[in-house]
Amino acid sequence: MTIKPGKRGLIAIAWALATGLASGAGALPTCEGTYAAEALRPLPAAIVVDLDIRDNSPDHLRRAQRFLAGIREAGVAVGPKPNVLLSISSSRLEVSPEQSGGGRVGQNSSAFSGLEGVGDQSLPVIPADRLGATTSPQAPPVMIIRVEAKEAGAATSSWVANVRCQTIGTDDGALAQDLGRLIGGALGKRIERGPL
Repeated sequence: MTIKPGKRGLIAIAWALATGLASGAGALPTCEGTYAAEALRPLPAAIVVDLDIRDNSPDHLRRAQRFLAGIREAGVAVGPKPNVLLSISSSRLEVSPEQSGGGRVGQNSSAFSGLEGVGDQSLPVIPADRLGATTSPQAPPVMIIRVEAKEAGAATSSWVANVRCQTIGTDDGALAQDLGRLIGGALGKRIERGPL
């Protein structure tokens, strides 16, 4: 079979797209799961973002800076005079191999708790002994993260996103930056639930 020169370019492009998709291009390297977003009302045309932070401890501020770096990488302005404030609430579910069929132990997340704003939507803690947890090694935790965007001074949210993913690795700063990149790219948009 002979391929005409014009078709070679199309085949090369198709091959590059296929290998990019197969290698997980666009997926978060630190978290595997799903997310969705809903626009409740329009955000300003020229968005400048900041975080609503309740805990100014060094670890939380470090994660906040990484999250904002991800927001910037997504092309969203971050600055000292924001017109949109983001608040984050999160929970972490520890899943043991024996419990992977559905039994999970809920814990309040320390990874993003300092970035959480008013109206924490985290899950209640369920004592491990009530689920028959054992001391076997834990699978990577499942993070449930909710991000709300409010116009500065507004009482209600204009946009909300929900992320549910199993963490990969232990670098919480890289996870915060990846999530910032994801949220920055979705900010203000409606996105049906789908893979990260």
